[in-house]
Amino acid sequence: MNIKFPVVVALTITAISSFSVLANNASGEEQWQVVEEGQATSSSASKPTSQQNSSQSSRSSGSRSSNSGFKVGMGLDQGLSIVGQINNRINFAVGNDGVAADYIFSRGQFGGDVPFSWFAGVGGQIQRSDKFGPRVALGVELPFARSWDAYAQLTPNLMFNNSDLKLGIGAGIGVRYSF
Repeated sequence: MNIKFPVVVALTITAISSFSVLANNASGEEQWQVVEEGQATSSSASKPTSQQNSSQSSRSSGSRSSNSGFKVGMGLDQGLSIVGQINNRINFAVGNDGVAADYIFSRGQFGGDVPFSWFAGVGGQIQRSDKFGPRVALGVELPFARSWDAYAQLTPNLMFNNSDLKLGIGAGIGVRYSF
């Protein structure tokens, strides 16, 4: 049986996403109410309980943070890659062309109504055919749905290959789900 790596990765991510959606829906705790700003709720609605308040506050910030601190998804970094993030500090990519990991040392928000946040980090990568070296990660993240975010980054790097040293720049994009 000769199954290609990207097919296995895609099936795994699909299964994980499906199970997490089922688990979230099985609890039955979520109750959504749409209220426009400045508009009062209907008279039949009662004051939300503290459990509902915490649920609403976690829902409003749920796309920006995760419960376990672990995100996983698909992207293009080291070729087609499984990408992830651990504790909002370590970004990693395992792909067809190699492995990379970055320690995120700085994060921030753009001013105004810009939904993106930025990050900067340092790390390293190992590519096929014995190439390896340090890199800098400069990127942006966009939470776009509950527990989902997208990112894009540029990665200036130095690559050592036998006795050669080459300066280069890479790029990465991806989508991740927070567990």
